[in-house]
Amino acid sequence: MPDRSPQALWETALGQLELQVTRPNFDTWLRGTTGLRIDEGQFVVGVPSDFAVEWLRSRMNVVIGRAVSQLLGDPVSVHFQVLGAPELPVEPSQSVAKTAPSNLRAPDLESHMTFESFTVTAGNRLAYRAACKIAANEATYNPLILYGAPGLGKTHLLHAIGHHAAKAGQRVLALTAEAFVDRYAKAVRTGKPHTFRDPFQRCDLLLLDDLRFLATRSASQEQFFHIFNSLHSSGCLLVLTVDANLDALPGLSERLLSRLRAGLALELSPLSGEDRHTILAAKAAKLAKALPQTIIDVIAKQPYETVRDLEGALNRATAFADLSNSDLSPSATLNALYPISSTSQLDVSPDAIIEMVCRQFNVSLTQITGASRARDITYARHIAMYLLRNHGSRPLVEIGQLLGGRDHSTVLHACRRITKEHKSLPQTRADVELLESKLNDTSVA
Repeated sequence: MPDRSPQALWETALGQLELQVTRPNFDTWLRGTTGLRIDEGQFVVGVPSDFAVEWLRSRMNVVIGRAVSQLLGDPVSVHFQVLGAPELPVEPSQSVAKTAPSNLRAPDLESHMTFESFTVTAGNRLAYRAACKIAANEATYNPLILYGAPGLGKTHLLHAIGHHAAKAGQRVLALTAEAFVDRYAKAVRTGKPHTFRDPFQRCDLLLLDDLRFLATRSASQEQFFHIFNSLHSSGCLLVLTVDANLDALPGLSERLLSRLRAGLALELSPLSGEDRHTILAAKAAKLAKALPQTIIDVIAKQPYETVRDLEGALNRATAFADLSNSDLSPSATLNALYPISSTSQLDVSPDAIIEMVCRQFNVSLTQITGASRARDITYARHIAMYLLRNHGSRPLVEIGQLLGGRDHSTVLHACRRITKEHKSLPQTRADVELLESKLNDTSVA
């Protein structure tokens, strides 16, 4: 029998993670960690410091959770605990314990994702207020759809709603759309599709994360449509998150879209400079060592558009100071952020990048910024978006404006498409690498 102890499992997971993350990140944050225990669908990892807890939780929770879940053969959530800290019992989420039977175990609500720990900014204030209303069962809208680019706090608000509602005695069921699809597929494979909907009939609040995952799964989408209708008509509240406006989600059926549009959809906008300052000040206030305002200013000037990236930058800068045993200076902060900060990007203007793409693919500026959806023009436009994002350090909103006033979700989709094709299609890889080579030459010159 293979050793299934937490430490043996974690050592196997570390072997896989070492191949998936950069060597500096693995050596700094993962080496020396320990598998502590497995309890009620949760895997607890021991780490050396609070810095490591925050960094792993905000930057690597998903990839670590996936690796451990694959090894166990069942979904688990991963929690991090400072080694030597008092060992608290890991309790199952209230929503899972009260509402979800064993054949549909919902992911645990993350303990740190509460309304109290959420930083309100100009870009998320309406979404925050709407979330508070629905959590208190005072909303006049149903469903509530929270949308925006990854890393802006949609899942945080979703979990915060769940925590507040569960404490008020509501029966909460929380899961990702991917888990929904997996559970339905399992029900079909085991010959029990008729029992799949049962757990959903016994909740007061359904939280579904990442609706896009249902867009190309017609059978699962059909099941969700019927569950949605049943819950909505019975007065159950529904909250969903998605990374784009509903109208920018190809693949969702018109009748499901019609139901969703009857609710309230609110965007969490990419971070502005003011938002970055607000969030950094709130995060820095919780640090053991005070962070000078000049350092907050340096980090806030970098073009981070998501809370996740901003937290990672702050953690990286403070960890750099801690490991080097020195105070942070503006120049040292920029060195700590490299290659994440804009100092690592090519010194090529957005107009020059777009012009270079137009020449490469023999399309005009009018065509690439216009409404044409011809395959060759769309391809060139997506390449331009990818280069502006990855090599020009331009925010999603600005890229959309540069290329015809398009929505940031369209830019996000284009960047994901080219990233995927760069790995799988030789022609796309060759096109991108040729343009990158030209951009490098231009930057050096």
